[in-house]
Amino acid sequence: MTLISPDQSVSIDAIVDNNGHYSRFAMRIYSWLIDPLLRSLRPRVVNVCRRRNLRSVLDIASGTGAQCILLDHAGIQATGIDLSKAMIDCASRRSPPTIRYVHGSAFELPFDDDAFEGVLLLLALHEHSERERLAMLSEAQRVLMHNGCLVLAEYSVPKNVATNISWWVIRIIEWLAGGDHRRNFHEFASSGGIKGLESRTLLKVLERQSSHRGTIEIVVASFS
Repeated sequence: MTLISPDQSVSIDAIVDNNGHYSRFAMRIYSWLIDPLLRSLRPRVVNVCRRRNLRSVLDIASGTGAQCILLDHAGIQATGIDLSKAMIDCASRRSPPTIRYVHGSAFELPFDDDAFEGVLLLLALHEHSERERLAMLSEAQRVLMHNGCLVLAEYSVPKNVATNISWWVIRIIEWLAGGDHRRNFHEFASSGGIKGLESRTLLKVLERQSSHRGTIEIVVASFS
């Protein structure tokens, strides 16, 4: 069973302009803001993959390649895919040749069915609309082996929103992103963040970890 029906298919051209926000400027913003935000999460993601004995892992929206590099160091066969050619070029320059990077879309992954034991989506869903999130999850499901694991890291709205400094920092980062990114983040947060998404999909949560004072969660899931 898939997470999105055929009549909800997503047009890539309608989502992103490669010469627009997926630019070299965006790559620098990612390096300055997103990579530091994920720095403490990345080793935990590697530990999850090792504990689950995942030998081949796809990192969707792999950015500058930081997660793939850590996976490779742990002896895990890592593949990264990103829609930004600038991101792919950056990741390729800084990575060993054992890591494969592919320039492509999360909405039409250029891989066979059941190709990977693990699939990662790290802070990649909140910047999209609900329909696009479901399309990404549907493609992740397609390329994931039957007994494989989906590993998500996404925003979780904390209980003490007004006094949670980490949440305010995240909100500032998302506000700076502007446009559809900002609007989709607010929609994602107002609909319950990662827990809300879980309730609206076929994801079966196997384990979860909280980070950044409860504002980000690592969720290990399978498709029920």
